[in-house]
Parts: sequence; structure tokens; C-alpha cells
Amino acid sequence: MLKLQVVVFLLSVIEVISQCPPSSGIYLRYNGNCYPNGSYFWDKSIRPTPLECVLPGATLNGGQWIGPNGAVPCPGNNSNLSCTVGSGASLSVHIPITDYLQLPGDGWYKCCLPTNCSDPNTNIIFANIF
Repeated sequence: MLKLQVVVFLLSVIEVISQCPPSSGIYLRYNGNCYPNGSYFWDKSIRPTPLECVLPGATLNGGQWIGPNGAVPCPGNNSNLSCTVGSGASLSVHIPITDYLQLPGDGWYKCCLPTNCSDPNTNIIFANIF
């Protein structure tokens, strides 16, 4: 019963934006849909399909994903997460098919675009991956 309640709760907090913001700021994109700040994603769902962090109209200048295990080099990997650079100012994070995050990797992930997270003028968005 508790598992069902957790699933219902998680479904209630996942909000899909019907259209991606054209140039109104940073957002998350997964499987063709756009999601707002703080959205939740199952680690098994981002194994085959990457989770993207996008800032329309910007040029990437060192963007960054940071999670419970520290910064994820992009391109590159940290623990069992991999990051790739997309077109414009976008970064994708995914889990290789043979892995899961494991407990130490579950939690809040921060994406910073178009520069890294130490720049106070960068755009920041959060995703919870577990």
C-alpha cells in the first residue's frame, strides 16, 4: 500500500509543460517533453533516453551538471552518470544501460547553463533523479 501511495505522490508532482519555452529561460527536456524546475525522474528511465538541460538562444561556455557525487564532467562521466554536449546551450545526462545510480547517486542534480555553477550569473535548474 505504501508503494502505491509513493507512486501516486510522484505522479502528482511531475508536471509536463505542453510546449518548451521558446527563449524564456532554462528548462529540462526528457523524451520530447519539457519539465519545470525540481521535476522527478526514475534512474531506469534515463538509462536509454537522456535527460537534457536546455537554455534556448545561448552559447555553451562550460555548462555543468552537479549531483550527490560531485560534478559530472561533460563530456565524460562521474560514478555511473554520463554527460554529453548537445547543440547550442544544452547538456544531456544519462545512465549507461548496464548501471543504475545506486543509493549514493540518488538525489538532487543541478544543471548550470551556459557557464559552470561557480558563475553567479549562470542559469540553474534542479532535477531529482532516483
